[in-house]
Amino acid sequence: MKDSSSAIGMAVMAASAFLFSLMSLLIPFTHSVSTSIIASARFVTGIVVILGISLLRRTRLTAVNRWWLVARGVIGATSVYFFFRGIMNLGLGKGTILNYTYPIFAAMLAPLILKEKLSWDILAAGAVSFLGIWLVVSPGRFSSIGVEGLLALMGGVLSGVAVVAIKKLRETDTPFIIYLAQCVFGLLVVGWPTAASSFDFPGIEWLILLAIGLVATVAQLTMTWAYKHVPATEGSLLAFMTPVLNVLLGIVIFGEQMRVSTLAGSALVLLCCGYIAFRERILRIFG
Repeated sequence: MKDSSSAIGMAVMAASAFLFSLMSLLIPFTHSVSTSIIASARFVTGIVVILGISLLRRTRLTAVNRWWLVARGVIGATSVYFFFRGIMNLGLGKGTILNYTYPIFAAMLAPLILKEKLSWDILAAGAVSFLGIWLVVSPGRFSSIGVEGLLALMGGVLSGVAVVAIKKLRETDTPFIIYLAQCVFGLLVVGWPTAASSFDFPGIEWLILLAIGLVATVAQLTMTWAYKHVPATEGSLLAFMTPVLNVLLGIVIFGEQMRVSTLAGSALVLLCCGYIAFRERILRIFG
């Protein structure tokens, strides 16, 4: 029975990775929509779905660790905005790779926030990953990364902080209230730029916005469910299907130009993130 539950969990986690990739794929099709409106669509849909689930299950959404929920909500929502902006301005592949540096930053920030031990191999992985980032954004000099590249990378940093916050919050709060916090505070973060944006875009793009919100919410909730049934290492491995798929989709569908240096840098970043995700298992095998 346990093996069956684990197999289902792995399948659901793989489906979640595909859904996150599908959400990312839809973003470039919203040509005349501002990034803040795209982010708002995700947050509004998330709120409606979470509240709907709560009503159907007749369960109360109780906030326990309120200050950490506020921090997770604001930081996580800002990282989502930068992620969407990165895809819109840098392309599906490069924008995703820069955001998926978050495991590196989470591992390096956890000792400061959660008082976890920072070992030499994590520092080494962080250093190598920065080499990969340099190759992704600029095979010549790092100063040419540009504002959009820096913002996309900042999204990765903030996602790392959000992951640490989630780890802290899982001690006291449910996944539903944690995700709801991101959506509620996300609307506060992007509310003003959303209100100042133009809503004069074709009806088909309204449907795409709805699809982005629904796909993102389902992906988030299925990932949360799957982590209850699969080990964290296997779950993380399947989650890394998203940036790989996005790089391939960027090349095939949008004709994005990926130089050898960009692909090599992407591989370095993913390898370092993968090492950190599976570090304990690797050390058990070779230790």
